[in-house]
Amino acid sequence: MRRIATPLAIALLAIAWPALAEPVKYTWSGSGQNVPGSSKCPGYTLKITAYVENGRIWGEWQQTGRVVRSFEFPLQADGSFKGQVDLQASIMNVSGQATADGARFDMKGYCIFGGRLTKE
Repeated sequence: MRRIATPLAIALLAIAWPALAEPVKYTWSGSGQNVPGSSKCPGYTLKITAYVENGRIWGEWQQTGRVVRSFEFPLQADGSFKGQVDLQASIMNVSGQATADGARFDMKGYCIFGGRLTKE
């Protein structure tokens, strides 16, 4: 019985292994850029934490002193994503790409934030 159990256990582990993998974590921190009509964005600091797993990117961002905002978007075949996050007072248009080579996250609304994310 042991001779059958061992190959079976190995086969089950091989099937389950991808499910045990942790999502890939990325971060970014930086200052905003002004959009027309805005002058305070370079003084705003934002931190983005993003996770990539199973064809989606999700996570959160927080501008210093403000509420934490969550996001989740499906990844297209080329790793790109695009969508909007409603902030109640305004909308942030989010886009980017997550591939084996790295990730980029860009937001535009009341300010422009984002850039190349660092893999952790």
